[in-house]
Amino acid sequence: MKPERIKSVQRILGGNFRHEILSVLPAFAVSKCLVLLAWLLSKLFSGTFDTPNGERFDRGLMAWDGDWYASIVINGYDNVLIEGIRFFPGYVFAGRFFDFLIPGSAVVSLVLIANVASLITLLAIKKLVFVESANEELAKRSVWLLSVFPSSFVLTWAYAESLFLAFSIFCFLALRKEQWKIVIFCSFAAALIRPTGLLLTIPIFCVVLENWKINQRKMLFQPIVALLSGVVGSGIYILWASLHFDQPFAPIKAQESLRGSFVDPFSRVIKGVGRVATGSTATETLHVISALLLLVLLVKLFKDWPLRYGLFSSSCILVALGAENINSLERYALNGFPIILSVLLLASRPRLRFAVPFVSACCMVSLCVFAWLGVYVP
Repeated sequence: MKPERIKSVQRILGGNFRHEILSVLPAFAVSKCLVLLAWLLSKLFSGTFDTPNGERFDRGLMAWDGDWYASIVINGYDNVLIEGIRFFPGYVFAGRFFDFLIPGSAVVSLVLIANVASLITLLAIKKLVFVESANEELAKRSVWLLSVFPSSFVLTWAYAESLFLAFSIFCFLALRKEQWKIVIFCSFAAALIRPTGLLLTIPIFCVVLENWKINQRKMLFQPIVALLSGVVGSGIYILWASLHFDQPFAPIKAQESLRGSFVDPFSRVIKGVGRVATGSTATETLHVISALLLLVLLVKLFKDWPLRYGLFSSSCILVALGAENINSLERYALNGFPIILSVLLLASRPRLRFAVPFVSACCMVSLCVFAWLGVYVP
């Protein structure tokens, strides 16, 4: 990395960049080792379940969405199945760029991007928690909890989550410091990577509103642009796909074909609880339990952290729950990363300090195994 680029990263992260990297490497390495353990277990338990999805452990880090992204990088949107347009292009663009620069196939580029971005994400969450709490120990613990969050195995797979979280967390960090140019860039990039990036408009609006209440006559140009950056990021792709495939809101329609139409999130949870009580599939039960736990964590998030954190996380979770099919709920909850801040405070209690990350790591390995065996849709 060139010296001027290192300096720009240092300005964002603060402190000594080398020291910061070394401080998160143990958690980063443990997370990767847990995914490796899950892969070995998936091979061990191969053939145990008879699932309609089929086993995916032979696809390794390219399982599920990874194969979709690789196909789009290589062939473009025109030469994949129509449902492939639900994948927003930010990660695809990055994959093509690095595929051009480094040797190997698109698979190498996508996996490399995901894992480098996951390292950057850990740096970002540590800095954000420290800025908000001024507590170094709490900041270090946040790195571990993000590394072993149940659905964090996708930060190792060829998924867009690592890149999305990196931009989202840096957006919150820049908001905290009111560095509007960084906010604009990160919000735009996140919305181009995943549609949930559009929801970053909510915390941006919170900060803009707070500033407006302090000085109603002072409304600067950059905060207004920041409010629109997410809309532009998602809107560009949605507009292009709608015109290109001659279908209004084509990416959204493609997603509905898998998740079903919109439903009231709270009714969906109540309906799910009813199904669990009367008999449901194991995965349905898992998602309902996850939904109830997430709602409890949201209450704590609103109580203990600034409003913008709770609003962003709750909007991500409610969007995930607002569908007939709530597969991948746990991964969508990870997109609303502030939920981890609630877990962080719970894990700060002496009795739970080691129990919470241990249980979370076990859940992460289990979900990863079930995903490779085709039981769980990540």
